[in-house]
Amino acid sequence: MTEPIAFFDPQKGFHWAKHTKVTAPTIVDVEPLPLYAQRTWVGLTDEEIVTISKETHFASKPVTAFARAIEAKLKEKNA
Repeated sequence: MTEPIAFFDPQKGFHWAKHTKVTAPTIVDVEPLPLYAQRTWVGLTDEEIVTISKETHFASKPVTAFARAIEAKLKEKNA
């Protein structure tokens, strides 16, 4: 699990991991909300690309079918 990079407390504002503080107006009384860093993008290996090209019969279909299959695999790996 990823560690939070900051927390937001509606009454006290943002509390960053590196002792940086940004204040925000208080609107409601709720618990502090953890904020997380964006996940690192996971690409495809050469083997996965070759497998997808075989599964989509790349040579006999438009390049869009191959591109959509690549896109679907990347979405799956980065969900």
